[in-house]
Amino acid sequence: MKIQVELVRADAADAAAIRDLMVTVEQEERRRWYTEGSGPYIPGFDSVDMHQYHLWNDSYFKIMVQHSLVGVVLISYTGREHARIDRLYIDPSQQNKGIGSAVISSIEALYPQVRLWTLDTDQNSPRNHHFYEKMGYQLAGQDDKERYYFKNIPGEEEEAAYYTRSRNLGSHNFRDCNLHNTDFHDVNLQEAKFTNLNMSHTLFQNSNSSYNRFTNVNLSHSVFGDSNMSQTEICHVNLAGAYIHDTSLETDHSSLPVVMERCDLANSTIADSNLRNVAIVNSNIEGMTIDGISVSELLATYKKQQAPTPSRFE
Repeated sequence: MKIQVELVRADAADAAAIRDLMVTVEQEERRRWYTEGSGPYIPGFDSVDMHQYHLWNDSYFKIMVQHSLVGVVLISYTGREHARIDRLYIDPSQQNKGIGSAVISSIEALYPQVRLWTLDTDQNSPRNHHFYEKMGYQLAGQDDKERYYFKNIPGEEEEAAYYTRSRNLGSHNFRDCNLHNTDFHDVNLQEAKFTNLNMSHTLFQNSNSSYNRFTNVNLSHSVFGDSNMSQTEICHVNLAGAYIHDTSLETDHSSLPVVMERCDLANSTIADSNLRNVAIVNSNIEGMTIDGISVSELLATYKKQQAPTPSRFE
């Protein structure tokens, strides 16, 4: 009998259960496909907060079989006719039952307007390569870590007036143009310049934005999530009310420290964070506390203890 799979949009209450599932998945992937202590790159797989973050666009789905959680799938629906499968994981005990195939079919039915699906999968998982190729995905490219796939869904040709395809617009100038709700996909914007623009509520996903420069730009209420911002410089910026959480200092090579200079952090809170080997130098610490204890009083007590004891003969 064909297995019955249901996709249910996850909510915040599901995050812990999804985290537990992903810990099991990661352990099995590590055991099956990796050696010498290495493992799959699944950012935030063991973080409840990361799974809650994935809820932001209502495209994080629980894979349910007979009302039981057996997997998760995350969709980045980035355009009118294209979308990306960011994550698709199934409980190891439920694999080889046709669940994955049913999920792919359900996703395509859920987004009938999508004509191009893309994804990437770990180079070390030949089982995944076989599965996606069986489901009609074609290899677009690969590197040492990932294989990149795409799948075209046949459909009626859209109105030509709404699409500009395979055009070379390099070095072209756009002036006084209305590009409201424009959709860019698979476009080379390297060294493009954007000035005096209204780009509020713009969405950037799966994009290479390295070495970009943002100056005199209103980024208030923006979100930078699930992104590589290593060696980014933030300077002369108003961070009032900024919320910085679930960050990492790891790179492909080593751990690089964050350097903060001349920053106004008055009344800020640092909680549940790794502050190992943090150095605070030449800073105003008036009113600063650690776990409710005044840092000024701690330093005063420390200095008093370090002061030499007067000799009784002096």
